Parts: sequence; structure tokens; C-alpha cells
Amino acid sequence: MVHWAPELWPCVLYDHPSSPQRRESELLIILPDHLRVSGITTWAMHAIRGLRERGIPSGLVVHTQPGEEIPDFLAPLVVGHLRNAVSIHRLHGQLDELVEVYLKSIREMYAQTGEPVVVSPNLHGDCYGAVAQISQEHPELIRVASWIHSDNEYDIAVAKRYEPMLHAVVPVSRELLGIANRVLPARRDETHHIPYCVEVPDRVPAREPIDGRPVRIVYTGRLEDHQKRAGVLPLMARILEQRGIEHEFKVVGDGPLIDELRNQSRGLCHIDFVGSVPPSEVRGYLQWADLWVLTSRYEGQSVAMLEALSQGCFPIVTRVRSGAQDAVVEGQTGISVEADWNMPYEEIAERMVDAIAGVPTNELPQYANNAHRLAGERHSVPVHIDAIERLIVCCRSLPDRAWPDSIRASYSAPGTGLDGSTPPDAARRMLELLTSLAGSRVLIYCSGQHTIDVCRAIQAAPVEVVGIIDDDPARKGTSLIGYPIYTSEQIPELDASDVVISSWIYEDTIWGRKDKIESKGVRLHRLYPVETCGTHQLAQGKD
Repeated sequence: MVHWAPELWPCVLYDHPSSPQRRESELLIILPDHLRVSGITTWAMHAIRGLRERGIPSGLVVHTQPGEEIPDFLAPLVVGHLRNAVSIHRLHGQLDELVEVYLKSIREMYAQTGEPVVVSPNLHGDCYGAVAQISQEHPELIRVASWIHSDNEYDIAVAKRYEPMLHAVVPVSRELLGIANRVLPARRDETHHIPYCVEVPDRVPAREPIDGRPVRIVYTGRLEDHQKRAGVLPLMARILEQRGIEHEFKVVGDGPLIDELRNQSRGLCHIDFVGSVPPSEVRGYLQWADLWVLTSRYEGQSVAMLEALSQGCFPIVTRVRSGAQDAVVEGQTGISVEADWNMPYEEIAERMVDAIAGVPTNELPQYANNAHRLAGERHSVPVHIDAIERLIVCCRSLPDRAWPDSIRASYSAPGTGLDGSTPPDAARRMLELLTSLAGSRVLIYCSGQHTIDVCRAIQAAPVEVVGIIDDDPARKGTSLIGYPIYTSEQIPELDASDVVISSWIYEDTIWGRKDKIESKGVRLHRLYPVETCGTHQLAQGKD
């Protein structure tokens, strides 16, 4: 029997400065994307509901694109709506519509209390950019809190760029707390570690005894490959079947891969792609299942995992830098599986199935109790709302912070300007490096905005550009700026001598795989000095 051992459990910190007595407070969370299947959306829903239940005026501002409706579970919480909006990813520095709707909601909330509204922009730099523009004219109306949801380098870079206007930095995991303190040292005293929350029932939901029935497995979340590696799921089902492990496997969620995954699963009798369901129905699947699986490359802190824990569903997850390790204690509240960024999916699937096969089914009731107890003590909604209230009071005790007039507010660039992810000297650096490789066959690593911004330098250089490498499998076989896109596994087939990293945000991560990349017979090159995170963006003035 696995017994409760609190001394082995990770300590969850709620780091915040001492704060004055509570005053009436309010929070505005902006969601410009991912309204249906997203841990950030689930967090926002719980935060706003929880604050409102305490009589605290709070709400959401959401964006919907043509043909998209606000989900029913979010609609009662919405106080501002950009209807038929241009995608947040295609604004090209044009933020006026965002500013108009955001400011209207801020003014309406400010009128209720006469106190500054704590605003949480999310998911994209231009969401922050619109808030920055508001702060230039109306700094007295807002206090800005940057939630760090993921160890994705983009999220960290956006927070760093907009540091001058921030009143709080809110990492959701202990790993992200360490990253935030390292990257934003001047905000250490204004950094508040607040883990995500979920609704936790009073008791562990009862499950049908496992004797005489198959083990029940569930995945809940977005079905995409770059972060979630959802392509592993059909492989797991196939290996379970090949090994004769009796199982039922339900995949709950939607995303760009769902049709492809269903096709890959033809002939497999025990995996069922349920599709998207409301949050209230997700709980039913978690109460049905014994095991919950996650195959991600990276996470901040998976809300879906916390929901599984709250329902006594034992998680088996890939080991990532943050989030999971706050809640997974090996053999007590979950199992973590080694799976590095570029590990072949077949190998990940084998390791996940090894972990499933190794779970002692007679211990599952105790595992369920452990998981439920952790969720209740560390991740319940009341604990989370207490922490948000303290955060809001701390933010309001700080002075106005306007975005500097000398720096462009938008993250995306108008016209021919540079995106916030591209330093001003990027094209010069690219041309100089490629010129030093004159006559070589070169691969460009990364198909993001940085590469688009420096495309003229790439095309003018005296090298033969073989193609572009990208880590997102969904981009394989497509093209960018006239060059085909490949995966890093294809490098040996391409007869290239050199690989040049075309990214500022992700450069350190790719450089960290230097030995593995160069083992494929190429030399890897970087454009920027080591440890320049956040130092370039503030040099970009107005366009």
C-alpha cells in the first residue's frame, strides 16, 4: 500500500510581499484566442467566477473571429467583446480596435470602485501592446499583471518586453518562478507565485472496481502536435493492443489534428475520439478513468492535469521543465516519463505504455486518494482566489506605470517594421553570418516571424539555401519565403554543411541541442550573444 507522505510532497509557494488590509478589488482578464479548449481559458473562468462569488467586480474581455461564438460557459463572465475581430496573430501593429474595447471595459469597471483595475493580458504580445497603449494615456486607470503560463520562450520574452508597465509578474509553477526571477530580477519583489486552481469535490469520486475490467485511460486537452504531441496517442493505443493490455482509451478534446488522429486510429477497437465537450462533461470522463495521460513537450502548469488529480485520476505525464513536477510525486500522485524535445513518437509511446503497464492496479484507490488530497490542499478555487486578492491589493499599492512614449507599443510591426521578436540588427547579423559561409549549402532553423523579417538578407546572401528547419511537425512539407520546410530529423538527407538559427527568442533552446544537431553532419551557428534575453526589444523605437 502506498501511504500518504506529506514530507515528500513539493512545497507550493505563494510568494508575495506583505500587503495592506483588503479593499474592494477587481480583475479584468483578456483572452484574445483559444476560447474553447485551453488551460488558460479554464483558469480565467475559475478566477472570475471565484472573485464574483465573493462580490468582487471582475470580468473577461474576449475576441471572436467571424463565425465564432463565445462558449456558453464563458458568456456570463464577459464584460467586453471584440466581435468578428481580426486574428490577434495578424494585426500588423494596428491596435486601435483592441484599445477601444479594452478601454471601455476598464472605464466601466473603474467606475464601480474608483480604484485602478488590475488587467491581465494573455496569449499574444499585441494583447499586451494594446494595454501598453492605454497606459500611455490613462496610467491611473490600470495596474498590469503578467501571468507567466508556460516555459515557452515567447511568453517570457513578451513579459520582458513589457516589463516597464508591469505591476506584477505571476508565474504559475515553481520552475517558472525561478525563470521569472532570473529574467526579470528588478521585479523580484513584485513576483507572485500563484499555481492554477480547479474545482475539487469533497470526496474522491467512486469508481467501479478494476477487478475483471480493462484499465481506463483518458486524455483531455487540445489535439495539436507542437506542444501537446497528440500524434503519440494513436501509437500508444496500438502498442497497448499489441501487448495484449486490456484497456479503454478516450480522447476528449478538439484541435487541428483530430481528423488525422482518427484516421491513424482506424482498426483500433479501444480508442475513442470524443471531440470537444463542455467543462462540466469533462469531469464525467475523469471520474470514469483510472489513468490520465499527457505527452507534452512543454507546459506551464497543466490545468487538465490538475482537473484529473481533483477527480482522483492518476496522471502519467512526460517530464517537462515546469508544472508537472509541482504536482507529480513519483509513485504517490503520478508517474513522469522521460521524453526529450525531439524524441521519436514511437519511443515516447513505448515509454508511456511501459508506465501504464507498471501501475499496480490494486493500489489505484490509494493513488486516487493521494491525487485528490493534493488538489484540495494546493489547487482549490478558494486557495487560488485568496492569492489573487492579495495580488490585487499589492498591485494597487504601487504607483502608476505608463509605457514609454519612445518605444512602440505594439508587438507586431506596422508596414516594414520589425516584429517584437526580432531585434533591430537581425538582418545585418544574418547577412554577415551567411556571407562568412559563402558557397555553402545552408539550412535556416525556424520558420517564425524572425525569418520572415530577415528574408531579404537570407535571399541576398552568397549561399545556397537548401530549406528551412522547424520543430513543428505540422509544418513539414509546407514552405516559407520560397523555401521548403523540413524537420530536424531530415537534416542528414539534405546534403547541407551548415545550419543557421533564425530566432532570437528560441535561439538558446536550439543552441542547447547543438551536439545532437551537429551529430547529423552539419555545423550549427547562432546570431546573437549568449544571455541577451530581453535586451533587444527595448531598443525598438516608434515606427
